[in-house]
Parts: sequence; structure tokens; C-alpha cells
Amino acid sequence: MEASAKSFEAYELLRSAILTGAFAPGEPLRLTALSARYGISATPLREALSRLAANRFVTATANKGWRVAVVSLEELKDLEGARLAIETSLLADSIHRGDLLWESRVVAAHYRLVNTQLPIGSNSIAVRQAWIDAHDAFHQSLLDAAQSSWLKSFYVQTTDQLQRHHQALLFHPRAINTKGKPAHSPAVLHLLATALSLKAHTRLMEVTLARDVETALAMLAEHVEITLSVYREIAKTAPIIKSRMAKHKEENHVD
Repeated sequence: MEASAKSFEAYELLRSAILTGAFAPGEPLRLTALSARYGISATPLREALSRLAANRFVTATANKGWRVAVVSLEELKDLEGARLAIETSLLADSIHRGDLLWESRVVAAHYRLVNTQLPIGSNSIAVRQAWIDAHDAFHQSLLDAAQSSWLKSFYVQTTDQLQRHHQALLFHPRAINTKGKPAHSPAVLHLLATALSLKAHTRLMEVTLARDVETALAMLAEHVEITLSVYREIAKTAPIIKSRMAKHKEENHVD
């Protein structure tokens, strides 16, 4: 039981560090260093890394250990497409099935979102995580009344991988200035402000609660497209972005 608990603890610690960008894409994850950092022995760490590899957060190569999975614009596009397909189906079903209690949860999640500090201009992991938690909770509340547990499970997996990509792209080394804060171009900041717009999220809530399925789904598609526009702009200068071929070579340590 204790070994299982340690393995679970290691998994959660490593998963959180990867999702928040504490470990960069492609960074080696060495057991000795991880053990010293977290005070957890090699066996539960090894089990946690194997589980993270199964969930595509890390990659493992025979005789070469583990690395944080790298990111690519191609994979981000794939993930956003998967997210849209899943979220569209869940949102439509949720609107049809939602009751008064569901509506109250949506309103509460929206209230939390609008009262959470925006992460633009901050390099604080705590600020970024607070926004991510509030933002994801809002989107999740919109889908809560949907019936399919499988689609909801796929949605969680997809949003986790999207978070990993978003953090890597927004906070890559060249995007941080000498004061340790993000220093994106005006074009990126404008697109980012549009993507995070509280007004747009409020409008999405309003049309959802009005049971306007067509408008809600159109707004969702627009939200995903704006998000992709942010990362296309970042990709013009971001060294962390890998082409599909470079990604394959790095994951397999091919020179």
C-alpha cells in the first residue's frame, strides 16, 4: 500500500511539473536528480515515469531513460481538432440535458473565472495555474450535463496535453525578458488577449444558458481557431516548436 501511495505521489508531482512547464519539453528526467528533488526513491519514480510514458507526457528510450515529451505545432493542431470534436459533441448534449442545478454551476464557474487574475504579463506559475484551473473549470461546467463518460474522459486527456503545449509555447526561453517576465510580440499579446477575453467567455455562457446550440458551437469553433492563431504567431520565432520530423528524431534520440 505504501509503495503504491508513493508511486501515485510521484506521478502527480511529475505530471504537475510537466504541465506547468517546470520541466521543459525534451528535458531528461534522471532518477537520481528526481529522487533528490522530491525525496522519493527510484522504484516509485520508475513506476510513475512508466505511467507518464503510457499517457504521453514523457518518452522512454531503451538504455537512455526518460525525457519530457517534446511539442510541435502539428501536434497542437491535431489536439485542438480533437478537442473541438469532443467538446462540440459534449456541449450540444449538455445544453439539451442541463437542468437548473447545471445552470447554477455554470454561473458559479464563470464568477470564479472573471475574478481570477489573467496570466498575461506574469511569469508566476501560481498565477498561471490559478487561471488554468478557473478557465478549465468553466469549460468543464459547460459540459457537465452531457451523458457520455467516455467522451468526458477523452476531453480530460486532450486538455491535459493542450495545457502542456500551451505552457511550453507561451513560456519558452526566448519569450522571457531580462526581468523574468514574458516578452511576446505585440501581435502575440493582442491574439492572446482575444483568446483569454472574459467578454467572449461571458457571451459563451449566455448563449449556452439560452440553449442556443448553433451559436454556442460556432463560438466554440471560433475560440479554438483564435487559440491556434496565437501559437502560429509564436511558432514564427519559438525554438521550442518542432517540426514533425524533428520531433520524431528528438524523441528517438536520432542525430
